[in-house]
Amino acid sequence: MSLKSLLLSRQKLSDSTALSSFYSGEIDKWNEIYNGGGDWRYVRKGGLNGGTRKRSSLGAAKAVCAELTRLCFTEGTDFICSDRETEAYLKKVLAENSFFEEFSDFLEKVFALGGGAVKVYWDGGVKLDFVSADRFVPTKWDSKSISGGAFGSTVSNGGKKYILAETQEIISQGLLMQNKLFRENGSEAPLCECFPKMREKSLITGLSKPLFVYFRAGTGILSQCSPLGSSIFAGAEDTLKSIDIVFDSLSREFILGKKRIIVPNYAVRGEYDENGDLRRYFDVNDEVFEAFSTSDTDELQITDNTAQLRITEHVEALNELLDLLCMQIGLSEGTLSYKSGTVRTATEVISRNSRTYRTACFYRKTISKCLERVMQNICILGKMCGELSPNASESVQMRFADGICEDEGTKAQRAVSLYKSGLISRSRALSEIYGISLETAKSMEMEDFNGNE
Repeated sequence: MSLKSLLLSRQKLSDSTALSSFYSGEIDKWNEIYNGGGDWRYVRKGGLNGGTRKRSSLGAAKAVCAELTRLCFTEGTDFICSDRETEAYLKKVLAENSFFEEFSDFLEKVFALGGGAVKVYWDGGVKLDFVSADRFVPTKWDSKSISGGAFGSTVSNGGKKYILAETQEIISQGLLMQNKLFRENGSEAPLCECFPKMREKSLITGLSKPLFVYFRAGTGILSQCSPLGSSIFAGAEDTLKSIDIVFDSLSREFILGKKRIIVPNYAVRGEYDENGDLRRYFDVNDEVFEAFSTSDTDELQITDNTAQLRITEHVEALNELLDLLCMQIGLSEGTLSYKSGTVRTATEVISRNSRTYRTACFYRKTISKCLERVMQNICILGKMCGELSPNASESVQMRFADGICEDEGTKAQRAVSLYKSGLISRSRALSEIYGISLETAKSMEMEDFNGNE
C-alpha cells in the first residue's frame, strides 16, 4: 500500500473520496510533470514494428518553479526580533537545521505541487521537518487555514519497510498528537518495532494552533478543501507539452539531418559476416585508383545530400512558447528566455510594475506570514522544553533581501537622511531601514536605551 493511500484510508473524512481524487488526479500528475514526466513524454515510433520512444524534454516545469523560488526567497533573507534572546535562539535552531538551504528546495516543491508543510518537533532539540504535499493529508480545516493534518514517512528497520503516520489536531484540551506504524501491506504494527521510545498518543495542553504550518502556492482548486493550493503550472500543461514537442523536434533535427553522402554503386564494398550474410559498406579510407568505363559522368560523382538544419525556426518557436508559459504563470515576458532578457535592472522592474514583480510580491506576503508562524512555533516549543525563557518574545518579522523590490542601500541612506534632517523619528528610521513595524522598532530603541543605562 502506498503512503498516500494509507493516509487517506485511515482518516475519517466526509469528503475522503474528493480528497483521494485530488491527490491521485492532480498532485500525482503535477509531481510527474515536475520530475520530467507527463502523459506526452512517450510517442509512437515509426516503422512496421511500432513501439514507443521517450520524447526529449526541456524541463520547463522545474525551471519555472526554480525561477520563482529564486525570486521569492533569495540568499540573505533574514528575520527581525524585538527580543535579542529570541533572535539568538532562532538563529541557533535555524543553523542546526540548515533552514535556509532546505527551505529553498522545499519552496520549489511547494510551487510544483501546490503546497507543503513545515513541522516543528522535539528530538533532543528543536527540529524542522519539510513535508511535501504528497506526504500530507489535511484532517481539519476552515476557510482560512488547516488546523489538523496527517503526515507520512517511509522508514526501514531490519530490512523491512514501514510507514509512520503521525496526526496533529487541535481539540478543546490542546494539541493531540498520535503516531501509528504500518507495514507495507497496510497492516498495523506496534511502534516498538521501529521506535521504542515513541508514544502512541500525547496531549500538549495550552496550545491553540498545531506545530505545523501549511504553505499554499496557487489558488485552491478543490472546493471541499480550499486551503489546499494548486501547482503554479496548473492549467499550463498544454503549453508544457508544446514546449517538449518543439524541443524534441530540435533534438531530432540533428539526428535526422546529419550529414548524408550519396555514392555510386561501384564504390560500395561487400563482406560476409560470421552468419554468412552480405554486409555492404562504403570505405572512406579507400585510396586505390580504379578505371571505370561509363558514358555518364554523373554516375562517377559522390554527392553531398545533407539537409539544412532548421535551428532558427525551432529557437523562435521555443521562445514564443516560453513567453506564453511565463504569461500563464505570472512572470514577465522573457523571464525564461535563454536569449538576452527584456528587463536588466531592479529599478526598471519597479518602474514598469512588471508582472514578475507583482507575482513575487504576492507570494512573498504568503511566505512571510507562514515563516513567521514557523518561527513562533519554534519559540513555543523552545519555551516548553526549557531552552527559551518563558518571558521571551515570540514576535518575529521576516525581511526579504532582494534586488527586485528595492535597493537596500538607497533605502537606508534615505531613512538616515530624513532622520538627520529631523523629518522622521529614530523609531521610524529603524522601521524603514530594517523593514519592521513601528512598534517593533520602538521596542528595539527602548531596549538599547535600557542597555546603555
